[in-house]
Amino acid sequence: MTIVRPFAAIRPARDKAHLVASRSYVSYTKKDLRDKLIGNPYSFLHIIHPDMGSKKLHKAQGEERLHLVRSKFEEFCADGILEKENKPLFYIYRQIKNGHPFTGLIAAVSVDDYKNGKIKIHEQTLSKRQSTFTQYLEVTGINAEPVLLMAQHSKEIEEIYSHYLDYRPEYDFTTTNRDRHQLWMVDRDEDIAAIQAAYEKMPALYIADGHHRSASSAALRDNLLSRGPLAEDHPSHLFLAYILDETTVRIYEFNRLVKDLNGLSTDEFLTQLGHHFYINESPAEYKPSRKGEFGLYLDKQWYCLTLKHSVDQLDAQVLSDIVLGPVLNITDLRKDKRISFMEGPRGVEALRKEVDSKRAAAAFTLFPVSIDELKNIADQLHTMPPKSTWVEPKLRSGLVVYELS
Repeated sequence: MTIVRPFAAIRPARDKAHLVASRSYVSYTKKDLRDKLIGNPYSFLHIIHPDMGSKKLHKAQGEERLHLVRSKFEEFCADGILEKENKPLFYIYRQIKNGHPFTGLIAAVSVDDYKNGKIKIHEQTLSKRQSTFTQYLEVTGINAEPVLLMAQHSKEIEEIYSHYLDYRPEYDFTTTNRDRHQLWMVDRDEDIAAIQAAYEKMPALYIADGHHRSASSAALRDNLLSRGPLAEDHPSHLFLAYILDETTVRIYEFNRLVKDLNGLSTDEFLTQLGHHFYINESPAEYKPSRKGEFGLYLDKQWYCLTLKHSVDQLDAQVLSDIVLGPVLNITDLRKDKRISFMEGPRGVEALRKEVDSKRAAAAFTLFPVSIDELKNIADQLHTMPPKSTWVEPKLRSGLVVYELS
């Protein structure tokens, strides 16, 4: 049984939704961020960066800046840019990317379900990052970036969606990267009850993206409880999520770039790889077609690497265990500056350019993790190596805001 609840969102006025919603701020370069802030007075980025008038994007630091975030949020509400829903609702959100529709439910899910393992994880969090976001939630009192959750297919939920998708959405706009965004409010009481009942039948939900956001929401609730009892309906018992049918989520590979070969020549490096892989030159760029295969780009040549012995591990772990660690001496993927990562949708051409430009010495392409692999790891309480998956869809910030105070 999993708990999924409607909530009264704070969201953009209909005529401004396309201007308010933004990509996650970490996806912008400093220049692009500045251009967005100067060019669009309605962007949610003004809330995330309330000190844009300064010469630097982050003139204010720490808690002082977080209070400015809260003040800017309240200013957006007072100006009618953001509006508060009159009653708790569910929200159907559809993103169409490269012709592929992702249709799911924006809702509030239970911190208790996260803590007792009904919302399952496959990645460990970094304590510093978790602490930073916990402080952000507590001081600002808002959560504008849903955690992406996967759920088993539900015919009942699919049928409810169909009742709404035939009608005009509350929001319908296309962004400059050609993704289309649509949102409907589920406002019929019988539909809200039916959706809740359908999720209650499910034994678990799985985090696809957003482990730090989930952990931070749980830490916030723990912090508040340490100071005294909380009312049953206190918003910190829940956190913001976007729940998708697991069959529609897309998982891409996260490829690896290494800065150097740890003092080895190309021939010496390939000799080391030959202890574990069959190595074949490829006449063109190489993307693995199955588990146990890797692509390697080195000195303007693509190679196909095939494991000599099958192992019951994720390919990302295999690469770490037999290449990155013992051969290249890269043992901490989270901190070592000699390794970087590139999401699969950027394509192998982008990897080639990094190597040809000498910004990297070599690139490895990996085969994507499957949904079943991800779920199996979570079910067994295991975790993946850092940057094992790139999951889509990526949601916009500020489209739906969950208020925590």
